[in-house]
Amino acid sequence: MAQTVRVRLVDDLDGSEAQEKVSFTFDGKPREIELSHENAAKFRQLMQPYMEASRPAKADNIATKGAPAPVLTQAQQREEGGAIRAWCEKHHLPVNKLGRIPAMTRKAWEQETRHGDRSLLDQLLTKAGIDPSLPGDKPEPDKVVPIKGRVSVEDHLERLARTVGKLSDPQETRLRAASEGSGTATAKDAADRSSYEALVRRGCMQREAEDTYSITEVGRTWVRLHEPALTA
Repeated sequence: MAQTVRVRLVDDLDGSEAQEKVSFTFDGKPREIELSHENAAKFRQLMQPYMEASRPAKADNIATKGAPAPVLTQAQQREEGGAIRAWCEKHHLPVNKLGRIPAMTRKAWEQETRHGDRSLLDQLLTKAGIDPSLPGDKPEPDKVVPIKGRVSVEDHLERLARTVGKLSDPQETRLRAASEGSGTATAKDAADRSSYEALVRRGCMQREAEDTYSITEVGRTWVRLHEPALTA
């Protein structure tokens, strides 16, 4: 019995039926993707401003640039950003909780996690006033030693506190209450928990147990730096 085999191309982006293959090169890496006409048109429309503003690249420039990481989706970018920020927290390095991650920090993360090369990490630690030779992945504030010609422990804590930025009113209220009280707090409802978890992500508090949190030295420093000005 004769059989007919029908090959159906699938859109690599959303799983719908694909009608064409789009080829492109990014950072020296040739890529191709199967897309529907609609998604292919969106891709070309997205690339159009960059194509108009760009210029032809020399072959030797492409060959000598190596092979950087491929283009990431937004979800992959968020996941990678979270991994880098967790890595910074692990090493007690200052990093903004939101927004762009410095290129040097990203490169240090890649070298240390993917290749075991700590050279850039040690540079960042030294710049932040942390002795790279200290054991452990996350030195406590009292173990952050001043390095000659660098910054003191107090300056280092202030630098970390300044990266926290502005807190929401509920977050600030709860942080000040912990600072003025015993230093610990218990989440009694969802609103409490949301604020405390946000403070944990910003490095101002840490979770001790379920619904139990304690203020960090960074959090105390933030409160000190944001004391309301006295008026006459």
